[in-house]
Amino acid sequence: MIHRGDFVLCNFPFRESHGPGPSPHIVLCAATGREGNTKFAIVFYTTSQIEYQGSRRPRQYVFVNETRAKELHQRRAFHVDASRVARLPLTREYFPDLTDDVLPTVGRDADLVARVEERLAALIAAGLQISKVDLVDRKSK
Repeated sequence: MIHRGDFVLCNFPFRESHGPGPSPHIVLCAATGREGNTKFAIVFYTTSQIEYQGSRRPRQYVFVNETRAKELHQRRAFHVDASRVARLPLTREYFPDLTDDVLPTVGRDADLVARVEERLAALIAAGLQISKVDLVDRKSK
């Protein structure tokens, strides 16, 4: 199954939609759980778009340099966006590589999850609006 710190492929939803995104994208798993009959994962969005304007990196991004990215089986440096977090059902609709309750991982870094969660807490404390998406069907209880 999927564990805290796993990097997996996910059809992370676009901000303006209420369903899976159109194509698989790497996400960082913060936690898993169950609500009623629905298994779910809480995941953070990642992006390999690491350029930014201004003199400072936007505070919602946690940067992973190229060396560490390659250790995590990624091709290039990336950001984890602490302001984009989603609770998604563990289904093939959201996790297309899921087969028989097994989800292949492309890397794992539980310490990075802790750093991202600390950043998320700091963003919330500073009053920054967080994009929290919850697509777990509450009727499945």
